[in-house]
Amino acid sequence: MINIEIIKKVREVNGIQYDQESVKPKHSKAELSNPKHVRTESIKPKHARAESSKPKILKIVIAAELISVILACCYIYSIWCHNIEMRVFGQVCSAAVAGASDCMDDATHKVVKSYLEGVAEEVYEYVWTTGKTKYRTGADTSYKSPGTLGKDKMIRRTAIMHNGWSRISVDGEEYYIPGDKVSTDIPEGLPIADGVKGEYQKYALSLLPDFGWDSSELEPLIYLWNRESGWNPNSHNKRSGAHGIPQALPGSKMASEGSDYYTNPEPQIRWGLKYIAGRYGSPSAAWAHFSSHGWY
Repeated sequence: MINIEIIKKVREVNGIQYDQESVKPKHSKAELSNPKHVRTESIKPKHARAESSKPKILKIVIAAELISVILACCYIYSIWCHNIEMRVFGQVCSAAVAGASDCMDDATHKVVKSYLEGVAEEVYEYVWTTGKTKYRTGADTSYKSPGTLGKDKMIRRTAIMHNGWSRISVDGEEYYIPGDKVSTDIPEGLPIADGVKGEYQKYALSLLPDFGWDSSELEPLIYLWNRESGWNPNSHNKRSGAHGIPQALPGSKMASEGSDYYTNPEPQIRWGLKYIAGRYGSPSAAWAHFSSHGWY
C-alpha cells in the first residue's frame, strides 16, 4: 500500500499542494521509503512566461522610439528643403532644364521656359545690387539689356520668378535681374542709428527711389533731421510752432499725408521728403543749405 504520508511530505517540500485523489502509484515502495530518490515534476511559477516576454516588449518599445526619431528627422529635413531660398531653387531648376534641353522638343522647351520665367511670388520690397550688373526686359540672359545698375544701387523688387530672377522697377518700368545680383541687406557705411530712430531712417531710405534718389542721399538726410529734431516725431518748437521729424511749420501742413501726422513718423517723413524734393531737389542740397544758413 502506498505510503500517502510520505508522498504528502515530498510534495510539500517541492511546493505542491496535496491532492489525495490525484495520487497514483508511480513509484515503488522502496523508492517511497527514501524521499531523496523520489522524482517529482518541477512546477514553474505562473509568472515565468510573463517575465520572459519583458525583453521582447522592451525591444519593441526601443524600435518604435528609433522609428519616431528617424521620422522626425525626415520631417525636419523636408521642412528645411521646402524653405530653401526661391532663387537657389530656381537656379537648380534652370540648370536642370539647360542640361536636359537636348532631350526636349521645341514645344516642350517653350512651355518649360515660359514656366521658369513666370512669377513664383509677388513681393514689394527694396533691395540693393551686390555689384555692377545689367537689367533685362525678360527673366533670362537672352533678353535685351536696356541699361546697367551700379553696385549698392537701391531698387524696388516686385516679384521673384520661378528661375530665381527678380522683377524690379526702374524709372517706373518693369525689368528683370538675376536673383544673386541683389540683396535685402543694407549696404555698409550708412550711418543708420540703432533702435526706433533707426527704423524711421530705414523707412525714409525705402522712399528715396520714389524721388529718383539713391541710398547715398540718406546720409545727408540723417544729418539734416538729426539737427532739426533728432528724428523725434514728437519734437515741437514752442517758439516757432514747428513740429515733427522734418519740423514742418506749421505742423498742420503734414495733414496732407495722414490725419495722424502729429505723432506718426511715416506721414511726417513722406511730407518732409516731398518738401525737400520740391524746394531743394535732394537731401544733399537741403543739407548744404542748412550747413550754410542754419535752416532749410
